[in-house]
Amino acid sequence: MVLDYYSMCCYSQYMFTNILTYYFPMQSITRSYRILMAAIFLSFILCGFACFADLASDTVYLTWQQSPTSTMTIQWISGAEDNKTNLEYRAIDDNEWLIEKAIDIPIPRTNKYILHRVELVNLNPDSNYLFKLSDKERLYKFRTMAADLDKPICFVVGGDMYHDDDGTKSMCHTCLQASKMDPCFALLGGDIAYAVANSRSPEIIERWVEWVQAWNRTMISPDGKLIPVISAIGNHDILGHFDQTPSEAKVFSTLFPMPGAQVYNVLDFNKHISFIILDSGHANQIEGSQTKWLKTTLQNRKDVTHKFAIYHVPAYPSFRSFDNRHSSAIRRNWVPIFEKEGVKMAFEHHDHAYKRTHPLWNNKVNPNGVVYMGDGAWSVDKPRSPFFNTMGKYFAKSLPSLNFIVVTIEKGKQSIVAYNQQGQKIDEYSRVLPSTIEKIKDVEKLDEKPVEAVTARSRA
Repeated sequence: MVLDYYSMCCYSQYMFTNILTYYFPMQSITRSYRILMAAIFLSFILCGFACFADLASDTVYLTWQQSPTSTMTIQWISGAEDNKTNLEYRAIDDNEWLIEKAIDIPIPRTNKYILHRVELVNLNPDSNYLFKLSDKERLYKFRTMAADLDKPICFVVGGDMYHDDDGTKSMCHTCLQASKMDPCFALLGGDIAYAVANSRSPEIIERWVEWVQAWNRTMISPDGKLIPVISAIGNHDILGHFDQTPSEAKVFSTLFPMPGAQVYNVLDFNKHISFIILDSGHANQIEGSQTKWLKTTLQNRKDVTHKFAIYHVPAYPSFRSFDNRHSSAIRRNWVPIFEKEGVKMAFEHHDHAYKRTHPLWNNKVNPNGVVYMGDGAWSVDKPRSPFFNTMGKYFAKSLPSLNFIVVTIEKGKQSIVAYNQQGQKIDEYSRVLPSTIEKIKDVEKLDEKPVEAVTARSRA
């Protein structure tokens, strides 16, 4: 990290001076030796300055605003004075480089950084591309998504990431394990950089920059591709945490752009896959216009087999009170729509643990219900022990563990494997989907197992 590196340089200078003085009193050191040591240390410092000067190369990352089969959004961060914003790209088998000029976007709430954005369009599906910043030598690679499901698609899911105050080491450790799985992309559920510590805190932009740097260095596939990221918003990603407006989420929306300004959105990968990206009460209310949008959006995708929802606060929390305000609102407003419109998996976060529910329909175990999984512990400081660590209620699995989830999609099947930070398997689950929405909706003919009443201590 740039800032960490600079601090390391200062500390190293202090340690170097003390060690040299202790072991080699100045009168015993020749002039030439002192010059040599000074030159070595100066080169160390200059390397740090070089890293800062190359902030752009160290912050390149990928996301999507439109179809992942034919577009790619490439972004990077630089100092405010950097106006060299051209990007060159080509298909991996082509020789001719094409040039695109980036849009320069000031990052809100700071005058130190600018975000540069290029959206490449009209790309070929399921194809590899190379690109580079025009004034840099480093080459990057990405792959567009396939237009069909002729072969399985794999992605990783997680949330609650850059939680520590002492650097990104823990986050990077999980990222490295996740990238080994060769995911096509990553789906994140908020609390990305913990840039807003509490509801009265200012937004620390440097934490966003450090998060992007850590992502750039670690989320690279085994064959060298950058792994794109799609993110929902969490409470630590917005000024005020809850009950705010999109205006308080401007930094998040700048870093993770989607069409419109409402923060929640939908991303259609192809005719088989859609991701519903929701806002669990941070920049938008759960009920009202967002719920109406959710219903319409899913109704318009009745023929999409794989519909996933992702958001931050869980409908079925593993640690907090079952009846907390936001979880209750999600169960009242969104869960019935998930059930009716064929969402089969919902990814939840916020509670800093791992959980997977049984398939649930109307708070009852039902083989055609919705599975809620996650609970956000990519790299939090201390995973929490779930209150409901028994299998007889709505949880099929729950434990206090850092985790990420690998999801594999096939035409009629969804599979997940959850791993801890050491890359060890902690859970797995798969299901074959009904072939039609009508089969999903025909719940009256299915045996239902009531879920026991749930109570829990309220936790902030």
